[in-house]
Amino acid sequence: MLFAVKGNKQLRIDDAERDTYLKMGYDIAEQDGNDLKVVDNAPSKTVSFTEYQKLAQENAELLKQVAASGSGTPEALNGMKVKLADAEKEIESLKAQLAEAKKTAKAEK
Repeated sequence: MLFAVKGNKQLRIDDAERDTYLKMGYDIAEQDGNDLKVVDNAPSKTVSFTEYQKLAQENAELLKQVAASGSGTPEALNGMKVKLADAEKEIESLKAQLAEAKKTAKAEK
């Protein structure tokens, strides 16, 4: 069962009416037990400027934390590339040792 919700209005609607009510600024919700769970928000909804400022400030702080940790820097990425190359060399070495051990085991039989 779908509901179109706007403010304190809750209208029971069919699935065919969903797009119409979204265009009129209603949220679309489904009944979940005794509660309504919003599944589609009206495209006309906006975020208040204070909410935007709060999120922009939080984003800036998180970017500073990432920069301070050094995990996103080119130097850190180059270091990871070197470690990857070393690991690939070790894998090739271990594969060669395994192949040699299999040959030895066959020769002993």
